[in-house]
Amino acid sequence: MSGNSLLKAALAICFAFALCLSVCAMPCVASDSEVAKNSTIENPAKGSHEERTYVNPSIKLKAYKAVLVESAVMTTTTDPNEEKVKNFLDELQGSINSSMTQALQATERFSVVTNKKDKAAAKGKYLVSRTQCQVHFGSTAARFLVGFGAGKSKLTMIVSLVDPETGEVVLKYTGWGGAIAGFGAQVMDKMRVDTMSISNYFGGLVRKQPE
Repeated sequence: MSGNSLLKAALAICFAFALCLSVCAMPCVASDSEVAKNSTIENPAKGSHEERTYVNPSIKLKAYKAVLVESAVMTTTTDPNEEKVKNFLDELQGSINSSMTQALQATERFSVVTNKKDKAAAKGKYLVSRTQCQVHFGSTAARFLVGFGAGKSKLTMIVSLVDPETGEVVLKYTGWGGAIAGFGAQVMDKMRVDTMSISNYFGGLVRKQPE
């Protein structure tokens, strides 16, 4: 076999091998959806909005007439028994519950959006809206003592619509918020705004889903 023939054969083998690798890698490319679906407070999905969004391709929203909004589950990396921390988490929980209800009502995709199970069940098939929110306050002491740029804070909020009969996730989104710098009051104000923004973004996702 000539040198050119050997080179062509080698190139053909390399091309076939590369093609095989690309085909084998295809499931990994599609794994972003599974990452978003399995997102938890302990291991939240990251990346773009799309990478943090899971949409169940086999379930249509038109099958559901109501949504039961469960109270947000609040956690923090700070001592939750500290009075000021507890008071803020309680306040933020109430705000999330309200903003999620309003955001889902605004989609006009459901006849009832409620926090009462019997009212949701009365409509037949319904979804459950579940929210997990973790607040990291950062170092308040450092923020006050050192000034701008000290005491990084963060908020993570995971929202989902789940079929309570099957346990299947219909739609899920991981939102990020918080403030890198600022004094304590500014950080908390930013978190209040962030939770409402995440709720509204999720409502927009619901509205965009096909019938």
